[in-house]
Amino acid sequence: MNQTLQAIKQLAILEPKTLEQMALKLSEESGEVAQAVLSQTKASGNQYKSLQTEDIKEECIDTILVATALYYKLEGSSDEEFITLLTEKMTKWKQHLHN
Repeated sequence: MNQTLQAIKQLAILEPKTLEQMALKLSEESGEVAQAVLSQTKASGNQYKSLQTEDIKEECIDTILVATALYYKLEGSSDEEFITLLTEKMTKWKQHLHN
């Protein structure tokens, strides 16, 4: 995982988009996840796109990449903080699942 985070961090440094542009890109990618799910589940008006589970997975990865790159473009971001915050958020999620 650490090598993957390092690779994403290096790409984020090279990314010319501003924070605002990256946030908009993240929103776009999230929309593509939603679109793929709607198509795969044959929601009304979305069946014609014929997207499948693989398409959803790819859009999820695109979303993860943009979100992670956006994190690393923020001043003072570190791998240690990333893992700490991720762990804290997962703990909160787990607690909500047990309520």
